[in-house]
Amino acid sequence: NWQRFVKELTPQSIEAMGSYFERWLPEPITGRTFLDIGSGSGLSSLVAFQRGARVTSFDLDPRSVDATMRLRTVADAPDEWTVLQGSILDATFLEGLDLFDIVLAWGVLHHTGDLWRAVRNSADRVGPGGLLWIAVYRKGYRSGRSLRLKQRYNRTPDLLKPAFRALYASPELAKMALKRDFSPVRHYANERGMNWWRDLEDWLGGLPYEVASPEQVHDALRPLGFVLERMEIGEGDGGNDIYLYRRVA
Repeated sequence: NWQRFVKELTPQSIEAMGSYFERWLPEPITGRTFLDIGSGSGLSSLVAFQRGARVTSFDLDPRSVDATMRLRTVADAPDEWTVLQGSILDATFLEGLDLFDIVLAWGVLHHTGDLWRAVRNSADRVGPGGLLWIAVYRKGYRSGRSLRLKQRYNRTPDLLKPAFRALYASPELAKMALKRDFSPVRHYANERGMNWWRDLEDWLGGLPYEVASPEQVHDALRPLGFVLERMEIGEGDGGNDIYLYRRVA
């Protein structure tokens, strides 16, 4: 999915993700160190590098590592951008990493199978005064239904998965058709540079699947010396709550 996304990537998507960074991060990142946990397509890493950060990206999935490497190649394979394969749950791997000024784990930690260990391990990579920027699926009354839907999708034979995705998307597309307004799909990339269809496939395929309330996230990070700087509540079924924490120096 992320390899396909990279092939379809447009300059407008890169610009949109850049704008998203500028809206969320309180200060310029030029010259700062940036860790992208679960880099996926590599788009966030690319944007961080373009804004002058010294970037380290890693992902457990070799195809995602491949996608990130493709974008690094597009950026002329700079020494200031390192791409690795590894897991946020692997203590030995993490010990080989430095502390970072900014640690990003957007929509990743809830897919590890051990959300709270992943949160703690991510927090451990943040240096004094640094930022932890994470997005975690919101806990709600539909969480159980979402898990069952994802399990059904992942059990579906690959040849039938496109039909499953089309069926899942059909109610939303029907609403747009009735209104004669497909702007939610056309302008979807304006928020973070993502692709509506690629995100839909990513959401359905995303297992393991865990959720958390804001209170649970706060309770996990406050004892580690983090203070919340900004938060945004996710919208819709399976939405991400987005958090920006700073580690007290």
